[in-house]
Amino acid sequence: MRLFLALGPGDIVGARRAALAGIAVPVTSIAFSEQIFSFCRAHDITTLALSSNGRRDNLQDDKIRMENRPRMLDGGGIRFHISMLLYAVYLAFRARRFKADLAIVDSGTTHYFALTVFWLLGVPVAVNLHNVLWPNGFPPVRKMNRLILWLNSMFFRHIAIGAVGVSPECERQVKAVAHYPITFHQYRCQFLSDGFRSALPYRGGDFRVAFVGRAEVNKGLLDLVDIADQLRSASKVKVIFDICGDGAALAELKSRIDKYNLRDRMIVHGRLVRSDLLEVYANVHAVIVPTRSTFGEGMPQTCAEAVLSCLPVITNPVTNAYDVIGPACARAETNDIGSYVRAILSLIEHPGSYDQLRSKCESLSKQFLDMDQGYAAAVGRLLHEICGDSGCFSVGPRLHP
Repeated sequence: MRLFLALGPGDIVGARRAALAGIAVPVTSIAFSEQIFSFCRAHDITTLALSSNGRRDNLQDDKIRMENRPRMLDGGGIRFHISMLLYAVYLAFRARRFKADLAIVDSGTTHYFALTVFWLLGVPVAVNLHNVLWPNGFPPVRKMNRLILWLNSMFFRHIAIGAVGVSPECERQVKAVAHYPITFHQYRCQFLSDGFRSALPYRGGDFRVAFVGRAEVNKGLLDLVDIADQLRSASKVKVIFDICGDGAALAELKSRIDKYNLRDRMIVHGRLVRSDLLEVYANVHAVIVPTRSTFGEGMPQTCAEAVLSCLPVITNPVTNAYDVIGPACARAETNDIGSYVRAILSLIEHPGSYDQLRSKCESLSKQFLDMDQGYAAAVGRLLHEICGDSGCFSVGPRLHP
C-alpha cells in the first residue's frame, strides 16, 4: 500500500532528525506524526508525508519520505484563499505522482472542498480533523464563510472516503453536513505518563490557575486580564494565573498586565519545555481554557494534560471538552468573562465540588494513555473499514442525497 499524508504545519523532518539522533523533543504529547509513522513502519506502508512548515527540508527514512513544503503565498483576504487552493492542487499532484492508494489530509491544510482535486486525479482522500468545521454553537454568518461551509459539505457528501477526528463534535458536524453515515473514527491525543504527577488539592491560601496554549486572541488569552481584574475585587483569596505559551498576542497581554497593575497576579512564563511545564501543572489548582467563539477548537490537548495532572478544567462549550472530560470541568459560558469569574470562585468557595471534579480525573485520564485510542489506531480502523484486507479503494464520488 502507498499512503500520502498532509500533516499540517509541524516540522516533521526536524522532529524525525532529532529522534534519529536520540534527541528528546521537549513536548508533552506523543506527536501525531510519530504515531502515524510508527503505524506505517509496523504495517510496511510506503509513505509520502508533507507538512506546510516554513523550514524547507526533506528526509528519507526507510519506506517513509518526509518533506516540509510551505504554501506558496502569505497574507490574508483573497491571497489566503488563493494560497489554500494552490496548495491543494500541489498536494494532489504530489499524491498522484507518488501513485498513492489513499491520501489523508489534516484539517487546516487547505479548504476541504479543494481536496476534490485529489478525486479528479484518481486519488481517494480522507480527512483528519484536529478542529471542527465551525465553532460549536456559532455557525458561520458571513457570506464567504457560509459559501465555504456549503462547498465543504459537498465534499464530505460526495467525495470524502472517510474521516478521523479528535472529538465527538468533529464527528457530529461531519455527519451533519454529509447527510449520510460517512465512515468516521474518533481518537484522543496520547501521552507518556512519565513526568505527570497529581497536583496537590487546594486547601486555602493563593489559588493558582494555569493557562497553557498558543498566546492568541481567539484562544481567550486577553480575556484573562479582565478575569484577573474582576477576581481581584470579587475573591477573598488571591488568584494567580500562570500563563504558559507563545504567540502573537503575548506582547499585548504584557501591556495590559502593566496597564491594570496585575504583575503579581499574572505570571507570564512564555513557552516552556516539557519538564518545566509539568512543574507548573504540579503547582497549580486548576487549568483554564477560555477559547472564544472565533476559533473552531476540536478538543484542546491542554484539557488532557490537566486531567493527567488531576486538575479541574475551567472551560466553555466551544472547546468541545465536555463530551470527553465533562465530569472534570467547571463550566463557563463562551465569551462570558463573568461566567469564568463565577466558576473560579465556586472552586475556591466550595471545596466539596472542587474535590469532586478532581476525583474524576484519574478515570478520565486513561483515554489519553491508551494507544488503542490514538491517532494511528483510528487510521487503522479507517483503513480496515474502507478497504478491508484488499488494499483497494473506490475513487468514485459518493452520490448520496
